[in-house]
Amino acid sequence: MFRFLPQNPQFFDLFDRDTDVIVRASEAFCRFLESSGDPQENSKILKDLEHEADKATHEAMRLLHRTFITPLERGDLRRLILALDEIVDYLDDAARRIALYQVGPILPEACAMAKVAVDLARAVQAAVHDLRNLRKQNRVVEHCIEIQRLENLGDHLHHIALASIFKNGMDPLLVIKWKEIIDLIELAMDAAEEVAHVIEGIVLENA
Repeated sequence: MFRFLPQNPQFFDLFDRDTDVIVRASEAFCRFLESSGDPQENSKILKDLEHEADKATHEAMRLLHRTFITPLERGDLRRLILALDEIVDYLDDAARRIALYQVGPILPEACAMAKVAVDLARAVQAAVHDLRNLRKQNRVVEHCIEIQRLENLGDHLHHIALASIFKNGMDPLLVIKWKEIIDLIELAMDAAEEVAHVIEGIVLENA
């Protein structure tokens, strides 16, 4: 069946571009949390990457609307485009909150979550790239399984982070700020898992 799928490399080129931005944004976010640099400047780096991701998203949406025959189901393409876009959006939101709220020293648990977000971004990049050739469906599924494993690890770290801020006698206002930040990192990881769900559906539909 794979040979009968209409070929339009433009979609996959845009997805590759978008996932490249996702990887760079997750790495920049991780460096932000591990560095002692200016939070405002670090936040600006994430905002620039978010704009770059938005540009790829808008181009993909325009291509979707003007393409009569798409290489994958139209609904799947739309879900994939939106899920990819959300990953960088949430990381950008988290970076902006850190800069805006002036939270002081970064929680080690937040750094641990950021490292998992980097691994998730790389796994998402690999899974999306292999959609170009669905004959590699076993490898695509392996990437999706890895994404889900990493997201489960992220969930575990999120719970540890929540326990930490509520148990260590932190100022209540700072607790509120940090909860919002770590929840945003968690949402970025959830968006990565949504990418895996979309891709698994595509593989099943084209098996």
